[in-house]
Amino acid sequence: MTLLQGLADSAKRVTPRILLPESSDKRVLEAAVSISRQGFAKVVLLGDKNTLAQSIDQCGGGSLDIGYLDSTDESLRAEYAQLLYQKRKHVGLDLDEARELVQQDCVFAMLALESNAVDGIVTGAITPSQQVLSNALRIIGVAEGAKLVSSFFLMVFDENHQKYGKEILFSDCAMNVNPSAEELAEIATSTIKSANELLGMTPKVAMLSFSTNRSAEFEQVEKVRLATSICQKKALDAEIIGNIQLDAALDDAVLSLKYPETSFIAPANVLIFPTLDAGNIGYKLVQRFSGAEAVGPILQGLAKPVNDLSRGCSVKEIVNTVVITANQCS
Repeated sequence: MTLLQGLADSAKRVTPRILLPESSDKRVLEAAVSISRQGFAKVVLLGDKNTLAQSIDQCGGGSLDIGYLDSTDESLRAEYAQLLYQKRKHVGLDLDEARELVQQDCVFAMLALESNAVDGIVTGAITPSQQVLSNALRIIGVAEGAKLVSSFFLMVFDENHQKYGKEILFSDCAMNVNPSAEELAEIATSTIKSANELLGMTPKVAMLSFSTNRSAEFEQVEKVRLATSICQKKALDAEIIGNIQLDAALDDAVLSLKYPETSFIAPANVLIFPTLDAGNIGYKLVQRFSGAEAVGPILQGLAKPVNDLSRGCSVKEIVNTVVITANQCS
């Protein structure tokens, strides 16, 4: 059984309500049918029930139990506008502005989650990430005790590309452009928690750099060294190594040459990238060259589950993101 199959089975015990707001996209409708057939979540689509039911029927899912939330419902709009006003009036938002904002599907969806009409959201197939993330932060907010919202991709490899493992976490590939050492340590801390508690993995963490074992003296290298030190002092439930180059993090022969004094045994299964440039480029390179499935970005640190898709996502990637989101709801 794969990791994702195990997570799907786990979600079936709860079958949370997952809102897919972008119901005008055929990929989303096909994903809704697939998810409903598998039964690990109750899909809720945003839009007119009669129109969407016809579209679902055309995708072969006419008999499935799919929910609908009408974003043009005036009573819901009024309720959500009031909720948004109460949440944002302290920053100068007035009720008329709130009424305008709830006409946006992304805002309406976040308010549906905040009001407990659904348990989680997966969006971003046609909505820009900045819009998804900014609305999530403003409306859902940061989880209690969280210092930073970050993200990870679960990279899933087929049987021809499993030299370094079946699954590897890449973080942060979507949120933090140039994190400080303290922020980088917080990203690693959150990803370790996700690996342990959400995915059931035993994390072996590599804090990546263009230098191994401080072989070069640069500000960027010092940042990763300090972040590694912060993580190690926290006594987190994970093996951690850093500063380390990617080849040393994955290949024990390379690691023994570049960092002979370490007790870390490659390969790492959690890769923490020093900047968003590195993380975003890195996951897309791996995805395109190896055909790996990139599940995510999965957001960490929000008060409720919201996950953002890549606009180039496939139906399968939408389904897999919902699998993980459903587990975040439990």
